Amino acid sequence: MTSRDKNTDRNKDMTGKASRWWENLGAMLLTETDSLGVYLDKHGLTLAHVRKSLAGVRVQEVTRLPSAAGAREDLAAGLGSIIPAWGLASCPVSLAVSSELAFFRRATLPRAAAENLAQVVDYELDRFMPLPREELYYGFQVQEETETEIHLMIIALPKTRVSACLDLLTEATLRPTWLSVAPLAAGNAFALLASKKLPPSWLLLHLETGAFELTHIHQGVVRSFTHRHQLQGKEFTRELVGAIDQALENDKSTQFLCVYGDGGADFQVGGLQKHEFDIVYPSQLVPESPLPEEARDEALPAVGAALSCLGKLPLEMNLLPLEERAPVKIGKFSTTTTLLLVFVGLLLLWSGSGLIQKRVALYQVNRQIVGITPQAREAEGLLTESRNLGKQLESMRKIGASTDKMLVLKKLTILIPDNTFLLTLRLSKQNLEISGLSQSASDLIPLLEKSGWINKTEFASPIVTDATKLDHFKIKAEIRSLEPTP
Repeated sequence: MTSRDKNTDRNKDMTGKASRWWENLGAMLLTETDSLGVYLDKHGLTLAHVRKSLAGVRVQEVTRLPSAAGAREDLAAGLGSIIPAWGLASCPVSLAVSSELAFFRRATLPRAAAENLAQVVDYELDRFMPLPREELYYGFQVQEETETEIHLMIIALPKTRVSACLDLLTEATLRPTWLSVAPLAAGNAFALLASKKLPPSWLLLHLETGAFELTHIHQGVVRSFTHRHQLQGKEFTRELVGAIDQALENDKSTQFLCVYGDGGADFQVGGLQKHEFDIVYPSQLVPESPLPEEARDEALPAVGAALSCLGKLPLEMNLLPLEERAPVKIGKFSTTTTLLLVFVGLLLLWSGSGLIQKRVALYQVNRQIVGITPQAREAEGLLTESRNLGKQLESMRKIGASTDKMLVLKKLTILIPDNTFLLTLRLSKQNLEISGLSQSASDLIPLLEKSGWINKTEFASPIVTDATKLDHFKIKAEIRSLEPTP
């Protein structure tokens, strides 16, 4: 062996020792934070247990809970045995839902809506989705803003199926903190765990037997989503190439293609050679524990979901309302970590004794100030109490000034013709808003104006005529005076 070879071996040995020392130090210094990611599709649940420390992200366990549609008992029993076995009682959990259950809609709103964009999207959601707003978990991303318009991507999930799954997770002592769709969860797994950094614009391709899902990501925002199924042979290749060409029509800089799913490792399409993609597969991800081959298709969204509980995400869209999110708790401390932190604390205490003395003196001064000003605390309490009473009085005033909804509904029922059906009625002080179906919506404005107790009547959105030749309308007006009907 030459001296050069000996030096090379010595360098490798030193590098290996340094790497092991760094991993041991990381495991000892930081808390180990556990999280659980769950992927929901029409065939069941996939669970991924992920642990994070200074040494990195480690996929601890991945398992599949298959279930026929509606077999809640099977899933509940599986969760009831797995969660204690993995030691994840009261663990934060993130749910990713298959895109087969999701709605992706591109929407355009006037530029004037930018000041209250969330409220406008909430108000107009029924125009873009097949289900009412009350039956959806939804979120949106701003794709582009022009001088006159705002272009959005709205993503929604039906509450019925998703709420049932969230209830199962809660019953299993888990704490739901995040809700997303599978393409975003899988995209986060690629963005955070890939051995190479992804550029601002890239494509995510999910391959299935005779089907595919293509998601175009640009600056952390979903630019487009395409789903094709029941494809065979050349038709599959033609549809896929066409979808990629369309996604890149206005973005020629995209060079990265992340591929997962059935057959993803063998993915070869000659028609894509013109794009010269740098293709990334799940096997190139670098979690400390590799994903199981037999469940890699479902495991990747589950792992991506688990990562949402561990820090900031490249693709952020939490569809779970704030009031339904469980609070985030600090991870577990080992005994070694606790002792080490005590030692570091004592060391800092000794080295900063001068600063501590100043802090003690300041603390004594503060105590003296508090002791000579008890009246200030009493006055503060009285001020707080008066503010609360003021809020209660204001609430009572608003209640007294509000219009009787039942009286309005009764008068409208008498007023509108038989060929018109009301679906919603909203009252805000003297402002009235109704929506519904009519054989002749244009006749409603004059009819309402003649009532004598409604004015400033106008359509809140354009009239839309459906296949049954019924007009979908939304009208807003102001209640001028409203006396009880004799």
